Amino acid sequence: MALAPTIDGKDAVGPRWPGLGAWGPALALVAVWLVLIAATGLYRPDFLSHQTLLAVTFTMSIVGVLAVAQALVAISGGFLDLSQPSGLILSGLVTVRLAEAGMPMPVLILGALATGAAWGLVNATIIVLAKLNPVIVTLATNFIGLAALFLLFQLAQVPRGTAIHEFGRTSLLGLPAIWWPMAALILVAGFFLPRTRVGRRAIAVGGNRQAARARGISLPRTRIAIFTLSGALVGLASVLFVASSGPFNPGSANFLQLNVIASVILAGVSLAGGRGNLWLLFPSVGFLSTIPTTLVFFGLASDWQLIFQGFILVFAVAFDGYRARRAP
Repeated sequence: MALAPTIDGKDAVGPRWPGLGAWGPALALVAVWLVLIAATGLYRPDFLSHQTLLAVTFTMSIVGVLAVAQALVAISGGFLDLSQPSGLILSGLVTVRLAEAGMPMPVLILGALATGAAWGLVNATIIVLAKLNPVIVTLATNFIGLAALFLLFQLAQVPRGTAIHEFGRTSLLGLPAIWWPMAALILVAGFFLPRTRVGRRAIAVGGNRQAARARGISLPRTRIAIFTLSGALVGLASVLFVASSGPFNPGSANFLQLNVIASVILAGVSLAGGRGNLWLLFPSVGFLSTIPTTLVFFGLASDWQLIFQGFILVFAVAFDGYRARRAP
């Protein structure tokens, strides 16, 4: 059974490796991840502990949801959404204010989703109406959003004792409760992307705009739908973020950007659009979320984390270019 439908004769999930099929990149990434874990475990046996597992899965939770949102934009031909940090903090601030007002958990989640979706819709509207490059628009809205957020507040945190505060500090089956929404999202999104009308249109537009337009697919409507959906997922990530974090400020989400982009590219999602298997985000996010904890056990300063992230991002972009040249 095919993992995804083809668009104009091309496999929508990405290039296949000889003898391994479309799962070749995932198997290679899992192998590298296991080598990293084994090497750190040999150097520091206490690395292989439940505390390490909790640290890695906590990081995976937020980065994984943001990576799904980012992958949807990339697959649809939007390249990248660089406004995620502002969208995350804005949605998180709304969540905190609703929690302070005593609203129940479902209202907090709906408020965050609506705020994130509205943020994505604003980006999409500017991109579509002004016919501007999505990267430029989202970079600009991210700066504008950060400046506005600094005018609105300095520090925020969900009140202690509330349902969302407890949710961020509880476990389910030995893993943080916030990890499970991320895992479910990757599974569900990976299954439905190539099997739903919106998903197939996003893949078609990202793969070949002219062919998609000839088939009656509207680029503006697809772009608005994808950016709005992606924004809603950023809102979901904000719920996990404020639930598990302490006090945060408008710049608290900036450090997530490199990990999210690198995760998307390492998972095989083409920045040129039209190709990507969301299921491969799981090992990609897991690998990159393990690196910070590994550096701590090797005794390296936290500054090395950014250096490693930068090198990984450069490698990922170079590898994405190589895949694009090899693609049929």
